[in-house]
Amino acid sequence: MRPDLPTVPLEAGAGPENPPCPACGEPLFVWVELPVETGLAHRCEACGLGVLGRTGTTGDALADLDHDSGEDGAIIFENRASFQSQLTGGAWSGLGTDRAYRFTPESIVRLVSNRDQVLDSSRWLPGTGILMMWQSGINMFTFGHNLALGRFGRARATPSRKAWRRRLDAFITVVLAVPSMLFAVPVELIGGLIGRGGASRIRLKVL
Repeated sequence: MRPDLPTVPLEAGAGPENPPCPACGEPLFVWVELPVETGLAHRCEACGLGVLGRTGTTGDALADLDHDSGEDGAIIFENRASFQSQLTGGAWSGLGTDRAYRFTPESIVRLVSNRDQVLDSSRWLPGTGILMMWQSGINMFTFGHNLALGRFGRARATPSRKAWRRRLDAFITVVLAVPSMLFAVPVELIGGLIGRGGASRIRLKVL
């Protein structure tokens, strides 16, 4: 960035088309990297939160975060700030969930501060992350997304609407299964080592 150019704050983009982020209040911008089938989506430049469909409120985002909370209170989430997400863009398998929001560690910290909570612990899930990266690699070559993980109930599959494309996707998935895994393992391990793994389990505590 040239030093003689003025810095434009994110707040300057606020408006009807750029609603406030439920986590940090900064304006959301259109998430243009996603496939057309995903529909209108937004992402926050400040905390990284991704929003699919209706923006919603802070309460909506908190409810979505808590949706997959286990009996022990732990929450597993797909990291939109992960190395694999940045690498694969609209092919990222983490888009194929029932969540309306795609969280980052920073967005979670800011979001839960609204109810006086802080992050107590965070643990990278390498096995889950490798499977996600494996599917993301296949998604880069198929019309539909998450066909393999969707078959085993590990993600929400979005098959193509055309029969010939579905048949081709099935063939591509089989052919790329091994090569994609050979690619997924080192990519996710690198992501985990630099603190940008594909999936994490977190615990929250009240201040």
